[in-house]
Amino acid sequence: MIKEEKVPFETMVFSGVTFKVINRHEAHTIIGDLTDFGNNKIYNVFEDTWRFPDYEENPIFLLAEDDVEMDSFEMDFSTEEHSDVFILGFIFKGNLTVAKWISSYDTDNSPALIVLGKTTTVNINLFGSVHYLGGGLQCDTLYGEYNHGELFVKGDLKAWLVYSDDMAFHFERFTDVQAIISAGRPDILICSNVQDTDGSVITVENYLPSTHQLSDIVDDAFVEISAYGSEILGNNYLDVFKDGLSILDYDKKEKYMYADFRNQFINMFEVLSENDELKENGSIVRHISGTTYLFVPFDYEGKKYSQISEEIANGFGIRMRALWCHDDQEIMLILEYLNEDGDPKYQWMNDENAQGIEFFCVKQAAIKTFEILTSEVVENDEEETEYADYNSSFSLEEFAVQFADYKLPQDLVKLYEFEQEYGVESYSECFGLTITDDKTGIKTWSEDEEFYTSFIEFAGANGSGSSYAYWLIDKDLNNCPIVVFGDEGGVHIVAENTQKLIQLLTLDTEISVDFDKAYFYKDEEYYEESENKEEFQEWVKEQFNLDAIEENQEADEIVEQAQRKYKQKFNDFLVKFDIEISEEDDDE
Repeated sequence: MIKEEKVPFETMVFSGVTFKVINRHEAHTIIGDLTDFGNNKIYNVFEDTWRFPDYEENPIFLLAEDDVEMDSFEMDFSTEEHSDVFILGFIFKGNLTVAKWISSYDTDNSPALIVLGKTTTVNINLFGSVHYLGGGLQCDTLYGEYNHGELFVKGDLKAWLVYSDDMAFHFERFTDVQAIISAGRPDILICSNVQDTDGSVITVENYLPSTHQLSDIVDDAFVEISAYGSEILGNNYLDVFKDGLSILDYDKKEKYMYADFRNQFINMFEVLSENDELKENGSIVRHISGTTYLFVPFDYEGKKYSQISEEIANGFGIRMRALWCHDDQEIMLILEYLNEDGDPKYQWMNDENAQGIEFFCVKQAAIKTFEILTSEVVENDEEETEYADYNSSFSLEEFAVQFADYKLPQDLVKLYEFEQEYGVESYSECFGLTITDDKTGIKTWSEDEEFYTSFIEFAGANGSGSSYAYWLIDKDLNNCPIVVFGDEGGVHIVAENTQKLIQLLTLDTEISVDFDKAYFYKDEEYYEESENKEEFQEWVKEQFNLDAIEENQEADEIVEQAQRKYKQKFNDFLVKFDIEISEEDDDE
């Protein structure tokens, strides 16, 4: 039985609105039965995690029982007047109308936004918790960022731009949406009614790929290019959000409506048809990070076709095909979701004039594929290639900047050279060398200069944002152990040196990091081999005479060996900066 918390006072003013103060038990009666689109409950307010921690003083929810109107709404944990409370979430039973913008407070942890009625604003920027909008959303731009956030929207979505940067969005239906864009992999899901094999209609959730590039719809002043060569939102866009203004450029209608797509597409297949690679191989194909880009001519039912397509694997099973029929001079657009055998489960198909955001996905895929297939190629081997405009390559000199006066370990230089040849995340699950010279992530642990200058981050450790760093206990990095900073808490010693980390990477599974420990666990049932795993394992044996590890226990032994050597010293270092260590660590 969980003891019911007392509330410190009955009401509280936030952003000019008087809310009722309620505890977890009262919040549970309101939001405890809210479900996602698989009928799974979304909220457990008693879970004691980063979302709803119970270690804060005076944890409360703020409840609005009637419709609410505000000028701006940024969901802080407290106010100057009541700095001693910790707001877990804002619950609106009615409609929420905000004149300028709605925003979460912190990317790692923010109060949850829960609206049972309709939400209306100009710009909405969410992260840091699981948010729920139960009566639909109407806005200009919806922006979600970082994997500590998730959003569920039931009812109608009316938005010009839906943009996700590593945050999952779940929508019941698009009533009026102009563009959806994921900064990386697909993160936006939409419910669709499809026909099952027995003829019955079922509702399924599918990832919807990007329909545009940011520059197709956003004012150029707010578009930046990331370190990976992709477009990201930047350049003080928050200032515009706060003023309730739009970052969109409505004069770009020709671009975001694909007004000239037919002429563009005809030019694409004419250019690709004259390609020497096509004449030699019968197709043009590129495989990049689990995605296949293809141009191929073929005959079907007595007619000649040319196809430009993008197929996203890595568990998504999405294929987008744009077909040109040479005989009829017609364009057909097809969005398909594939089963494990690669056959279509269901599909959307129509000509280039069809309305519907599903077909914008295919148009964007065709344009992207054409650009990749015609970009400069750097040959690696017979099957895999890297492309000058679409990789995350950086020079060794650029990589070395973050190491300042420290000399790069030769083993790390060798790994850099291997990765440049075969590609980031292509040889060990979710691992890739990175340039991180601003210490922003490490400063979230402590802003004491002695602390954050004691580490050099150099690689991404897993798909959720953890990172590897050298702990600088010696002037020679070959004598410095490697730690992992967990994106959801926990920092741990993982390897004695660079070679030991490289050997851990041969297991081909990302590291798991929690508060108590860091470990490698390969689940054979769900394991998918990285495309260059075999080449990497052979390279490790040739360069370092180290055998690849195949069992989780072998990885445990390497980690435990490093911890026996450095763990106590590392814990003493962390405690010096008031960084909490697990009781398990403290007992040893």
